[in-house]
Amino acid sequence: MRRVIALLVVSLTVGLPCLSMADNSVTQRAIAEYKQENYEEALQLLTQIGATDKTPLSDYYTGLCQKETGNYAAAVGNFTSAVQGKPPEKDAAVDLVAALENLDRLDEALKWVDWAEQEHVKPHEVAFLKGQILVKKKRYDDALAAFKAAKTGSAEEDRQVDLQIAVIYALEGRTAEASKSLKAIVTRYPGTDTATFAAEYDQRISQAAAAKRWNLFAGVNYQYDDNALSVPKSTGALRDPRNESDSAFSENMRFEYDAPLGGNWAGNLQYSAQNSNYTRLHDVNILAHGLTLTAIHRDDILLTALPLNLSQTMLDYHNYSFQASIKPTATIIFAPEHLGQVSLGYTSRTMFINAPGPENNRDADIYNGQLSYIFLFDQGQGMLNLRGEMFYEDTSGYEWRNLGTRIGTDALVPLGKRTKLILSMEGTWQDYRDSSDSRKDTIFIGSASVNQHLVSNLYANLQYSYTRAMSNNDLYDYQRNMISTGFELRF
Repeated sequence: MRRVIALLVVSLTVGLPCLSMADNSVTQRAIAEYKQENYEEALQLLTQIGATDKTPLSDYYTGLCQKETGNYAAAVGNFTSAVQGKPPEKDAAVDLVAALENLDRLDEALKWVDWAEQEHVKPHEVAFLKGQILVKKKRYDDALAAFKAAKTGSAEEDRQVDLQIAVIYALEGRTAEASKSLKAIVTRYPGTDTATFAAEYDQRISQAAAAKRWNLFAGVNYQYDDNALSVPKSTGALRDPRNESDSAFSENMRFEYDAPLGGNWAGNLQYSAQNSNYTRLHDVNILAHGLTLTAIHRDDILLTALPLNLSQTMLDYHNYSFQASIKPTATIIFAPEHLGQVSLGYTSRTMFINAPGPENNRDADIYNGQLSYIFLFDQGQGMLNLRGEMFYEDTSGYEWRNLGTRIGTDALVPLGKRTKLILSMEGTWQDYRDSSDSRKDTIFIGSASVNQHLVSNLYANLQYSYTRAMSNNDLYDYQRNMISTGFELRF
């Protein structure tokens, strides 16, 4: 009997560590799968560990895998078990707070913030999460204090913190302290609906450190255009590429001035001009310039802009058109990185050059409405803009009267500290329902630009754009490729 008891004791003494080592081995294998971003495989391994053999570490990684697969509710339970384990897996507190915030369980999240602060768990990360939670609770002063505590002293790491602080300043109407990156969205030229938006955003944030009321941008470019005359594809064999392609030199300039007007109000003035001179086809030389005055009001989560724009275009230095437009725009801040825009616009256009006959008079009243979603990423240095628009051109001549839809996307993608990629794609569909041939146009435009910060205020750029216009009227069916490169000064 004594031998049996001794044998059992020895078996238990040897067996229990073996079981523990087996469970530990499974946990380590799961951690290895997690680090290789094989979250479902890691989770499957972790579920093999029995309820009585779980450790705070296995609970922590179970929660991490559940968070990565989108199951935040389950992750909260495992993070809580990890933090409450003996000994506690303290780093799990950061992920627990983040998961609770994602589920909008803000009061619970703040309780665990207090616990993490007392235990000195990753102070900067916890302070950042605390700031985000307090913004949701509209406790802006406390949120500011939290975000300031989240700063590490590293410019690279603190950019996201600075963006959060800028959003709070904007929400509180503290315009003098709002960062340039957020202003770039609010005070941008509302008529912009191409990659110019992303380019202007890039220009704005490049001057963020200056924190001054005025900005000046000036550039010069060389451009090659393989179809400067927009010659129709239908001409086929009659086309002579030598007669339709040309190169040009262009110069552009934009001046901006921001002024606080008291309270939650601010003003913005912009003047821009662009001149393109073709070396051979002078008939398509273009000089365009415009003035935009914008009144801006900042409220809790709503920023409203009321811009008035006047612009003139000259073709080979002869009057071509004049436009006056107004486009009330509302920007809604859903979260520091997520914004929405809605606008309604009216434009009065006068054309000085028209084809013969009253039916070709392109003087017009133009009405449009636009919706946009803006996502900021990479600490506010990157931007994605998705937009959709409907417009109606009520021209004096019935041949040009049309109803249109436009869908596009623009992106500013940081490729490094000094290099930015700007991408734009846009599709436009126009129905000239009153025209004699029931004309219908579909136009696709795509462009890609690389912007390189060289030294001080000097930048270099390279751009390619492609246009494909399709129409049931052969005169308006063409394609076009343009390449340009040049330099820009930003002050």
